[in-house]
Parts: sequence; structure tokens; C-alpha cells
Amino acid sequence: MMVRLNTRHELPRIAMRTTQGRLEASEIIQPQPRSTSNRQARANKGATQPTLSIDSSSSRSVYGYKKQGDLAAERGQRGISDAQAATGRHASKAWSKATTAARRGNDVVQEIKSEVFSDYQARMVFTTAAIPDAQVQGYAGQVVGEPDPGNIAVDIETAPRARIQYTPGSVETYLQNEGFIRHWVTMDHYDIYA
Repeated sequence: MMVRLNTRHELPRIAMRTTQGRLEASEIIQPQPRSTSNRQARANKGATQPTLSIDSSSSRSVYGYKKQGDLAAERGQRGISDAQAATGRHASKAWSKATTAARRGNDVVQEIKSEVFSDYQARMVFTTAAIPDAQVQGYAGQVVGEPDPGNIAVDIETAPRARIQYTPGSVETYLQNEGFIRHWVTMDHYDIYA
């Protein structure tokens, strides 16, 4: 009989436990408007109407059409000068009558009659005068006002960094099986099932 040496072995095995690193964006801080100013732009412009000034008082006065104030002033001045002239004339006539009325041939009544009827024999007097043109003054329309450019401003508050959570990964190695070598003997055959 022959002795046979049987050997069984298993290699050692190394295993690894790995954990993936994780990056979690738990919260991304959105920019927030803190204060806003929104004043819309405005033209604030307007146009004045063109105007035309016509002064025809100088040409109308030649025709005798005068303003009430001008006519009253002119008639008032004329009344004052007529009253002064009449007063002076009547005073000189009265003085003349007082000194010469008692003389013979001085007919006072006839003199008064001739004075009264002389107004009826007065002749009309026509005068010609150049009629001045009316004074016309035109004023162009103007654009007035100042534009307002407005003001639109937004103050935005931002975070300096995002809130991110990072979990680092890990690798752990360990001996899963230490391995072995076994020997035994059998007679006349190999133990292939052991």
C-alpha cells in the first residue's frame, strides 16, 4: 500500500468596504431684493400755444374809435382847455362891455345876435391824415418743462457661499478570509472530496 499526501489550501482574501463621498446641496440661497426704487421716467414737457398780439388802437383812433379811457382823458383835457378859453373870453368881453356899454352906438343886443348866428354859418373843416398800420407782434410756441429721467434701483442681498454639505468617502480594507493549508494522508488514493 502506498501512502498519499493530500493538501487542501485556500488563499487569503482581502475585502474592502467603500463609502462614496457625497456632496449635497442642501440649500442654495437665492438672491433676495432688499430694497427697490422704481420711479418711472417722465417727459414733463409741454408746449405753449403760439400767440399773436394785434394793437390797432393807433389806426382806430384816426377814425375816431378810441378806448373809453383815452376818449375820457382827451375830452376831459379838451373840456378844461375850452372852459379856460371861454372863461378868459367872457371875462374880457364883460370887461369890455362894462367900460364901453354906456357909449352911444354900442348895440349890445345886435352884437349878441351876430355871435349866436355866426355858429350857424361856420363851415365844415375836413382834415386828412395818414392811417398808421396796426402793430402786430407774434410769439412762437415754446417747449417748457424739465424731463425726469426716473430712478430704478434694486439692492440685492446675496450670500457669500452656498450651503453645501459634504460627506467625505472612505475605504476600509479588512481580511475577509485568512486562508489555510491542510495536509493529511490517505492510503492508495487521493482524497479529492475532502
